[in-house]
Amino acid sequence: MDQFKYEVANEMGLQLGGDRTSRENGSVGGQMTKRMIQFAEEHLKGGSKL
Repeated sequence: MDQFKYEVANEMGLQLGGDRTSRENGSVGGQMTKRMIQFAEEHLKGGSKL
């Protein structure tokens, strides 16, 4: 999960860390959630199991 977090942050052009705002760090978590939901929805539509 950590690797995924840093991949998403990198794609967003952000670096995570204590010196960043809660909004910056939180936006990465929000984007991760969106991607995980999208992944699950796509796989459930296809009838495959996760």
